[in-house]
Amino acid sequence: MIQRQYAFNGRFVVRKLTGQERFASELLRELDKICDKGEFILVVPEYAGPLSDYKNIEIVKYGKVKSHFWEQVNFYSYVKKRCLTSVNLTSTCPLLDCGIVCCHDAAGYEIHDLLTQNLYGKLSMAWHKMMAWAVKRSDYPIITVSHYSKTRLSKFMNIPESRFYVVSNAWQHYERVTEDESIFTKLPSGYIRGGYFMALSSLSPQKNFIWVREVAKRNPQKMFLIVGRAEGFTKLGTDELAESNIHFTGYLSDGEIKSLMKGCRAFIHPAVYEGFGIPPLEALSCGAELIISNTTCLPEVYGKSAHYIDPYNYDVDLDELLKEPIASASEVLGRYSWAEEAKKLLTLLRS
Repeated sequence: MIQRQYAFNGRFVVRKLTGQERFASELLRELDKICDKGEFILVVPEYAGPLSDYKNIEIVKYGKVKSHFWEQVNFYSYVKKRCLTSVNLTSTCPLLDCGIVCCHDAAGYEIHDLLTQNLYGKLSMAWHKMMAWAVKRSDYPIITVSHYSKTRLSKFMNIPESRFYVVSNAWQHYERVTEDESIFTKLPSGYIRGGYFMALSSLSPQKNFIWVREVAKRNPQKMFLIVGRAEGFTKLGTDELAESNIHFTGYLSDGEIKSLMKGCRAFIHPAVYEGFGIPPLEALSCGAELIISNTTCLPEVYGKSAHYIDPYNYDVDLDELLKEPIASASEVLGRYSWAEEAKKLLTLLRS
């Protein structure tokens, strides 16, 4: 009979699907295929909607407290009463007993000023600093998503690198996405297949959409498409970033995004800071060429399969840049697999 030791924090199922939520959901999808029946529990709020049909991971609905307080009250109570260790894959955790936590990046230390431009950002950073304090004072292993993040978190948190385990992101979820070609009927004239540069992200400051605006100014004959909208961290919005040759779509479905990725001239990711960066990997899996920053973890992840830019240099000849030879996308795509990353997670939890 399997003796349970771990309960996964399932608050991610009631949150908007962004990179960290994708990380958690895809890892558990693959973990369910290789773990023993009843070995792990996924605890979610009672108000969670329909959930994935797991075969081996038990799903428990527990507690009605809303927002961050659910994991501080309901989830903490559940694991404490049953003497379980929590596994938290989206950065936040119960402060009184954090368990195993995935710290996705060191942004709160390295780009603190960028992320505290308003009250929302200040409160968010204060909350995450409390989480980091809880993680630091525990003896549990810490998960992170790239070797860059491992090195930087170790430095800023003053924790030995030996406590960190790298479990990366991947791209195979995009194989399940059906393209939605109708998106091309919703775009302004001129945005045709092969005729636009595409970027995808919330307009948070570290994503550096100022670069897109400035390059668009210098290249008025080129078309730029940005999928995303302003988030709480930033003072910038579509008004501040507007140019006549930039079109903002807002949020789109995965099918619409996949079609745009397949049809773009190149996918642009000018971020000044990343812990991993999933969107360029998704774009690469769709056959898009990448133009990405030469900063933080991005060269580690994308190697020689991308065109690199200085995110602070706006005088870029995009046509000449795209003529530069790059390695096959398979060199990157072959390195990252949700199935293989789930094996790493299972090894860690069983060790």
